[in-house]
Amino acid sequence: MLKYFTQHGRFPRGRAEFSDEVVDYVAKQTKTSVSSLGLYDCSGRTIERHRREIRDRLGFRDCSVADTDKLTD
Repeated sequence: MLKYFTQHGRFPRGRAEFSDEVVDYVAKQTKTSVSSLGLYDCSGRTIERHRREIRDRLGFRDCSVADTDKLTD
């Protein structure tokens, strides 16, 4: 998810956005099965935490009213 976010500027909507080669590579890195990666819930609390951690790590934050004012100026 980290690499996808850095390359596409957004998080993937689900497993279908990853090529089979990418899934195979990650499965090998994490020493898990390809089928278990399909069980990764893309709509629960865990993924929200993972997304928050990635945004924090990369320095992204929600746009504030002050940010909006700066953009309109």
